[in-house]
Amino acid sequence: MAATTEHDVLVLGGGPSGSAAAIRLADLGFDVALVERKTFPREHVGICLSDTTVLLLQHLDVGTGFEDARFWRRGVTAVCWGDDEVRLAPQAGYHVDRGVLDTLLLERARRAGVTIHQPASVVSHERLATGGWRFELDTGHGAESIGARIVVDAAGRQGALRGQRVKDGPPLLALHATWALADAPRFDGLIEAGESAWLWYAQTARDQAVVSVFCDPRRLASHTAPLERYLDLLRQFPALRQRHLARRLSPLKACDATSQHAADPVGEQHVRVGDAGLAVDPLSSQGVHLAIQSGLQGAVVVNTILAKPSNAEAARQFHSLRSADRVGLYASRTRSEYARVAAARPQPHAFWTERAAGATAAALASASVDPLSKPAVRVALAADVTIDTAPVIDGDYVELREVVRQQGVEGCFAYVDGVQVAKMLSAVPAGIAFSSLPALWRDWVSPTKAMEIAHWLWAKRVLVSAAGPI
Repeated sequence: MAATTEHDVLVLGGGPSGSAAAIRLADLGFDVALVERKTFPREHVGICLSDTTVLLLQHLDVGTGFEDARFWRRGVTAVCWGDDEVRLAPQAGYHVDRGVLDTLLLERARRAGVTIHQPASVVSHERLATGGWRFELDTGHGAESIGARIVVDAAGRQGALRGQRVKDGPPLLALHATWALADAPRFDGLIEAGESAWLWYAQTARDQAVVSVFCDPRRLASHTAPLERYLDLLRQFPALRQRHLARRLSPLKACDATSQHAADPVGEQHVRVGDAGLAVDPLSSQGVHLAIQSGLQGAVVVNTILAKPSNAEAARQFHSLRSADRVGLYASRTRSEYARVAAARPQPHAFWTERAAGATAAALASASVDPLSKPAVRVALAADVTIDTAPVIDGDYVELREVVRQQGVEGCFAYVDGVQVAKMLSAVPAGIAFSSLPALWRDWVSPTKAMEIAHWLWAKRVLVSAAGPI
């Protein structure tokens, strides 16, 4: 038997969530090992990054490598969703090569001091009676044994640790391939609803793009080859004309894209992050962002469990609550988007009605709130806002704090611009003039800061007109 190497933390999976967790934990001073079963670079269907995601990468000190990769800077996205009209909208961000991005993150983890085992697969694992874990690995060059105090499961949709998975919607299959462009369209991104599927087109270079079709695998003809199915589905999307595509540059890839989550996102000695915790419907276009965010959150939870055991239960509660918030929020959002298409069609295909799951077009995103036009307007705390005590991230640890929670909004918050606001909001009487808030809050913040916070709370609909939301 191979000798066992001991670590504080073992991360299973080297994608964005696993690498982010490993980097943060190594930077916090832990001895971290990471196991990734595939050789990089590897292909992946998720390639869209917002500018907010880039800020997370800069926080992880991947900025220079990201800039050097020269990923495609997107500019205009076309949307054809539920009707025949194609609307063009500016959209900042990037379309990235996931093989390159994942490699950048994993190399950053290596520079942080993380011990990388790649390619390596888990042969067996066990919880030790004395606490911690032991994993047996097959590296292709022999067996290795690893011990760890706690495990971060970042091994994708199925995860590496046993546990129940809950499906949040009907089965969804992604079929995708890279194409050479013959005549690039006037947009570099396209989302389009077809009769029984939807399409995502993402330009990744001057003369190439990734074309992904999302469909129900239960309704694909079993006698038809996957490539024929894919090409047949492409005919449902007139906004992407055949003259735009010259030839296919990559083999067709198929992967499960069903929204699902782990029933136990955190336990005594494990934390699930990324798709191992929650795999959202790709319609959200938030997969990479949520993966990195989840990895960073998981690192704080692990840091709290190991370095501040008095707060360990609060840390587990925090991770569990945030996971549940995300499950509900993203399931609701995607149901509403599928409902938008179903409501726009006289006889919608079952693909749309099943995914709408009872949502209606009227239950779409709430209307935007107009800014204050008069400082004398009277305000109150919104009826769906509550103030209570809950675990939140405070620096490098999870702590119990007074928080503000709002129905239909992910999670809760304790701070606005570095100021703890729960006590300030508790002091707000219904019907107070907006202009009087700085005086009310003078014991906590300066008048200028008070007005900045008040405007932020108004924009987020935490504060509303005393006569009801505007």
